[in-house]
Amino acid sequence: MSARLLLRLHRIGLVAMAYFGIFYVAVNSAAFPLIAGKTRALQEAFGQSITLLGAQFSWLLPSPIRPDTAAGYLQWRGYGFFAILFAAWGLFSASGAVRRDEDRGLVESWLSAGISRLRLLSTRTLFFAAVSAEIVTLTGAAGWLGCVIAGTPPAVSGLVGESAALWALTLACFGLGLLVSQIVANFRAAASAGSVLLVVMFLLDSIGRSSVHRAPFTDISVFFLFNQSNAVAPGGVFDPAATVLLFVVAAAATVAASVGFVRRDVGAGLIHPRQRPKAEVHEPSVNPLLRLAVIRGLWIRRVGALGWTAGMAVTAASVVLLVNITATFFASTPTLSPYLRGLPGNVHTVLLALIWLSFAQALVAIFAITYVSRWSSDDSSGVLEMQLAEPIPRWGVLGERAAELTVTVTAMAFVAMAVILALSPAEGIPLDVGKMVSSTALLVPFGLTFAAVGALLAGWRPRVAVVTLSTITVISYLVFELGPLFKWPNWADNLSVFQLYGTPLITPVFVGGLIAMLAIAAVGFGSAGVVLARRDVAA
Repeated sequence: MSARLLLRLHRIGLVAMAYFGIFYVAVNSAAFPLIAGKTRALQEAFGQSITLLGAQFSWLLPSPIRPDTAAGYLQWRGYGFFAILFAAWGLFSASGAVRRDEDRGLVESWLSAGISRLRLLSTRTLFFAAVSAEIVTLTGAAGWLGCVIAGTPPAVSGLVGESAALWALTLACFGLGLLVSQIVANFRAAASAGSVLLVVMFLLDSIGRSSVHRAPFTDISVFFLFNQSNAVAPGGVFDPAATVLLFVVAAAATVAASVGFVRRDVGAGLIHPRQRPKAEVHEPSVNPLLRLAVIRGLWIRRVGALGWTAGMAVTAASVVLLVNITATFFASTPTLSPYLRGLPGNVHTVLLALIWLSFAQALVAIFAITYVSRWSSDDSSGVLEMQLAEPIPRWGVLGERAAELTVTVTAMAFVAMAVILALSPAEGIPLDVGKMVSSTALLVPFGLTFAAVGALLAGWRPRVAVVTLSTITVISYLVFELGPLFKWPNWADNLSVFQLYGTPLITPVFVGGLIAMLAIAAVGFGSAGVVLARRDVAA
């Protein structure tokens, strides 16, 4: 397999991780003097506050080490978060390398061309190992440069050690993803089972970090092995034994996956339940819902929509419990007030607004990107051609797409709102129901803004739509984060869709931002209709 083909198959994850990894560490390290203060006294006070805050969030991130320095802050907020991000990237890349390509018929074509199964799997593994090493290296270099800008360059040996540990974790999760993908029968099952495995391993390590006496069974997690190294922070250590063990896990899982790939049939898993024979059906479905515009799309994708809705509801419940735990700590620690962004009101409500709306915006943006990915794949898989042959006019297809996304986002947002309103009184969080409704309703135009841009890209250049939209989303988020730190003018801040949304749970609705989001949605879908009408399908 050519390097060009492999690069194309991995381009989405590669570009997304490169953008986010490099910019995230560069910003969190270079902006340290702006966050913590420029004098040593301010930085030490900030470090004490972060140490106390880190103790409250030990279930999520390892305890910070020397957060009064740029390198220590980068270790806690940067590499602590990267453990989750790079692990997920490795697992989903493995699922895609095996099952998504197999579902598309690519694996069968490659095997029929004379490529052996072992060569196919080893080539994909070695290529991912090479590109992930490159991304991890660039991320470490960006972190070093950011700390230099902040005035406290970290030890190069520490960055190299931590980068090696992060690379080992990524490869271990890639190997586990390969192994899980041989057991199940398709990409969706592989991604779901892999996600469950990843969550279980993270929870095991989280339980161990949060417990006074760590239980032995929590040490089997790959996250535990990664967290043995914290070499970026001053005084941190690099654990070569734990890192080597991660490489061993990666190699063992990859070998086991190779054996499973050789033994199983293409399109099937190693474990598959017996199915009762079913009679062949040559008549169209009698389900009346499949004959109604918009409803048919909602019915076909009902399982995915219910999953997103349930996930957003669980996130909302978790945030409510987190706010109640954290609010007292913030109220008793004045040095943490910058994290509240100067927003007025009860600390419980402010924290709910900052934490929940951040999660909600992220989930809605990711959901919109997944829909754009499906719209792009419909163009090349023949689904769009079948829709047009029914016949459905092209503007009708676009209208159904927009309406289906609107209905799903609305359901996700308001179900989560209902969960928050139900749990908040018991947790002592005062809420204005009117503001809660308005902030929830604004998530709909927020999601449509990303979807409209994605629809235009999917109609114009389907192959690059997801990568381009992901890039726009990351840049928009970075503008939202960097604007207040560097005190950019309002017009620069308003280039971010996250800024246009505002903080409607605390402050009045940003009318100008709402008008801008609606305008982007209208222009984006309108332009997408024009482009889709003029372009040949799959061209």
